[in-house]
Amino acid sequence: MKFKLTYSILLLLSSFSALAQSQLKVFKKPEWNIISSTDSRYGSTLQLSNNNVAMIVNAPKVDFAVVTIDGNLNQKWITSFEGFPMAIGKFKDKILVVAATDHSYFKSFTNTFVGYLLDETTGKLVSKKIIYDGSVDFIEEPRFYFAEDGSYFKMSVRLTAMKKKVRIGLPIIGAYTALKVEKDYSTTVDFNFIDFDNQLNASQKTNPFMPDGQTWNSMCGDDGSFIIMTKDSKLGKINVATYISGKREPLKTVSVPVDFYKNTNGGEIKFAGSKAPLVNYFSMMYKNLEKDICLLVAKIDFKTGTYLIQKEVMDKDHIRDLQKSFVPVNKKFNDLDFRDANFLDVTSIKEYNNQLLVSVVPFTQYTQNGAPVFALAESVLLNMYDLQLKPQYHQFLPRTYKSKTGEGSEIAFNQKNDVLRMIANKTGIDVIYAEMDMKTGKMIRLNEVPKDGIKGSYYANTETLWWQDLSFTIPFAERRGLFSDKIDVQFLQLSY
Repeated sequence: MKFKLTYSILLLLSSFSALAQSQLKVFKKPEWNIISSTDSRYGSTLQLSNNNVAMIVNAPKVDFAVVTIDGNLNQKWITSFEGFPMAIGKFKDKILVVAATDHSYFKSFTNTFVGYLLDETTGKLVSKKIIYDGSVDFIEEPRFYFAEDGSYFKMSVRLTAMKKKVRIGLPIIGAYTALKVEKDYSTTVDFNFIDFDNQLNASQKTNPFMPDGQTWNSMCGDDGSFIIMTKDSKLGKINVATYISGKREPLKTVSVPVDFYKNTNGGEIKFAGSKAPLVNYFSMMYKNLEKDICLLVAKIDFKTGTYLIQKEVMDKDHIRDLQKSFVPVNKKFNDLDFRDANFLDVTSIKEYNNQLLVSVVPFTQYTQNGAPVFALAESVLLNMYDLQLKPQYHQFLPRTYKSKTGEGSEIAFNQKNDVLRMIANKTGIDVIYAEMDMKTGKMIRLNEVPKDGIKGSYYANTETLWWQDLSFTIPFAERRGLFSDKIDVQFLQLSY
């Protein structure tokens, strides 16, 4: 009996070991690092051909640089730039880097943006051009959009009522100053979206008529269509409009009814495009008329002007049923923290083949005297739907992750055939790797990532890792210190 028990334990341990990833290579001490910043793209990665990746970094004696790393974690080239990095993406057959001409801690970045076009193979500068020259006196909010295949590059820019001047909140008037700043920044004076041609000339500039609503957001669909989405809590609907370049009037506006509680307008909207032209999705959490927290998932078809919606009431009974349905695939990771519906956020939404995945996470930011103390991200609820928004299954990725401001709390996803791969930070320094059968929702594997050679205090930067044909690479970043914004990074490559 004792032999059988021992044999069973060894068999179980060996099966877990067989499922774990093999560590292939560690890149410990690059000659560059990254910078912690709320309005730049230091550390952002761009997947290139042949398993290469480009990354925005902080290099000695230059404003910033872009480095390319190959599939074996060897540095291929590094190119330096002037300015403050704002975006990186593919454009036609080149790498496009966008930078503000200057940046100030107190006054944010300038509203003059330069586009740098690089040869992907050599890193050599092909051309440099000022693509936008905006307001000198007021802060503008830019966003940049790239097609995954490099077929288009667009930007939107919102002119605010907030002047560019140093703001230091004195103790007596600090609250008033903060409210004034928030009001000025949220006020939209002007809004435009811009299309660029192959030479980075602004080929179309559109000042769109806005749909009705108290709050709004904008995005670009996978097909290049521009979309503005507004919440109208007074009339209980979300208005979604799509635009053709150069036309102020929307091509079509679709209104989705939402039973908002009183004048609340819900949480942040997450948006996703589709392989089908003029088809898009969005999802959000909100409080309904019965004061229950609800998950809303919607599909908009702008060709027909129609929509589909799916709602899920996250009351105590439903959350308890969800928790009961959880079946651990690895006993080491069997703690499921998924409790208070009031803290639920939609963290991602994406179409995979003929399915739509929506992930939901309880997320709480704890503060003291207005300053962040720590953030807590709990287990991930994975909701899968078919393309008619019919629910297919629920699944959980168990974890509890504590950070300073939420850095590293996002889940990295990658699809390979009918398998969904996931990377997530967990309590302490654990990083977990999971695989899920997308057809059934069954977890195939869930194990801790081996991190020999990586500093124990570093966390996995899940927003910038990259997936290769036979492996994946995780950038591990040190946590920002109190008096320093420069952050060292290490890279860990593992097999699937």
